[in-house]
Amino acid sequence: MFGKSMHKFEVNYLFQNEPRNHLIDSQEERMSKASAARHLIELHNGDAENSLVMPEAGADEGKILEQAEVIGITDIRVTKLVHEHKPGTTPGHYQQP
Repeated sequence: MFGKSMHKFEVNYLFQNEPRNHLIDSQEERMSKASAARHLIELHNGDAENSLVMPEAGADEGKILEQAEVIGITDIRVTKLVHEHKPGTTPGHYQQP
């Protein structure tokens, strides 16, 4: 954990034909659509009683994306965020005296 920096990814997707987005923190330098899909499946069905919704641990990318589509997660786009504004660091021209 020490020495590894965290990377932030924005994931835009459709959930049951409704546009949504979600931020994911990861230690990985890149995030594939399948990795994002696995995270979204956990997000939307993590409390589901039926564990059959979750893809197997060794499932390939195609199987994960197929499973995501079955539960209504489609059109996944992953964007790595380069800069993140921390609270109180908004540029001065947006601040009131």
